[in-house]
Amino acid sequence: MCWTEAHHGRTRVISPADCFPPAPPERLAPPAHGLELVIVGAGQAGLSLSAVLQEANVDHRVLEAETVGASWRRRWDSFQTNTANATMALQGHAYAGDDPEGFMAAAEVIQRLRDYASERSLPIDEGCAAHRVTPQAGGYAIETNQGLIHARAVVVATGEYRRARMPRVPFAPRPDLAVLHSADYRNARQLPDGAVLVIGGGQSGAQIAQDLRTSGRSVYWSLADRHSHTRRLRGKDSMTWWDMAGRIHQHVRESAGVLAGEPDALRKARTAEFPLISGKGTAGRGSSISLLTMHREGITLLGRLQSVAGGIARFADARPQLHSAMEATRAEYAYLDSLASAYYATQPEPRTDDARYIPEEVYLHWEPEPSPRELDLQAAGIHSVVLATGFVSEWPWLDVDGVLDERGYPLGEFGVSPQPGLFFIGMHNLQRMSSSFLCNGGRDARDLLPAILQHLGRSGSTGSGAG
Repeated sequence: MCWTEAHHGRTRVISPADCFPPAPPERLAPPAHGLELVIVGAGQAGLSLSAVLQEANVDHRVLEAETVGASWRRRWDSFQTNTANATMALQGHAYAGDDPEGFMAAAEVIQRLRDYASERSLPIDEGCAAHRVTPQAGGYAIETNQGLIHARAVVVATGEYRRARMPRVPFAPRPDLAVLHSADYRNARQLPDGAVLVIGGGQSGAQIAQDLRTSGRSVYWSLADRHSHTRRLRGKDSMTWWDMAGRIHQHVRESAGVLAGEPDALRKARTAEFPLISGKGTAGRGSSISLLTMHREGITLLGRLQSVAGGIARFADARPQLHSAMEATRAEYAYLDSLASAYYATQPEPRTDDARYIPEEVYLHWEPEPSPRELDLQAAGIHSVVLATGFVSEWPWLDVDGVLDERGYPLGEFGVSPQPGLFFIGMHNLQRMSSSFLCNGGRDARDLLPAILQHLGRSGSTGSGAG
């Protein structure tokens, strides 16, 4: 995605590379040929799987088009992870730093992934881009910028955040309006002076709206249907309570709807959105995202976007969305509080200042006033739009039939494709809620290993790291 700028009646397209040229990838020797398995992508999921395969003595290579953890470079300057440092876990690795309750910036995540790959001596080829993967007798042919590779199996570990998604409603802004996708947002200085409209109510939209407001901009935020978590409660991070309750790593096949046999329950479990869990915070600390607090800080909360035509943007009424979000936020708080009460029933509870993490809408009554249903962008002083509208799953280099559904999501059983020898890992809710999180700890990789070994004809050899 890029943004546009008007000059003398013409619109100039500014790509991310104009402002942020990527660092040249490290060039290593071409990968070996005739491998048992190739992993495409060296993010957290690909690295954990590589470690699991290494422990199982599976001959493999990891192909990374850029550098290890490169996708984390595409974050805004004030970005912080959604989960506390203490929860970061890869295969055989747990966080052991001196700031377990802090929240890493992108640069630290990248460094930790690179250190992990180096310490494990994982077989990674940086600067090796997969251009085409096609079936062949006995496996797959992988065409790369460093030559042709043959492997008996391929694992797609590039994640689903591949192509910026445009709004799913009519969107035809006037030519002089700067439009930037969240994938390319770094800071407010990128944007023309004036107010900013942020479209998209997920985690990225919330943090970017906060970042813009902190920089002094007037911010209008078009929400999605998403409630807020309490970041910390009674001495522990919310993700710790979730983990203790067995929910964060719960397999999607064990979700309540699936166990109850509800129609379409598995699809619903896989497409469930995670709530707004962590705001921008200060000094490396996360915070709860409170819609009421954001409103009180001067961010104008709008309903779902309905259309942008010329200089006019139209929205749904925000009040039903806000009421629903507040109700769900209070329910989530009550659930976490019940977990804490059960835990502390058998041991002393520490004194904390965690009350400051409770979203204000949990304990304050708020009856939202009617929100603007129509905005004249020029009259409101809005000269730019940030689209936090998500991404489209796509793998144009994956030339294999019958492996993706109409939404671009992998078919098959929890990462095991219908096409023999093809696997997926690290996608949102592919196996469990944590599948795409830094806290997965290699769980998905270990679950995938038996199917990989079976395909390779090595079902009886799982290595020391399996299980």
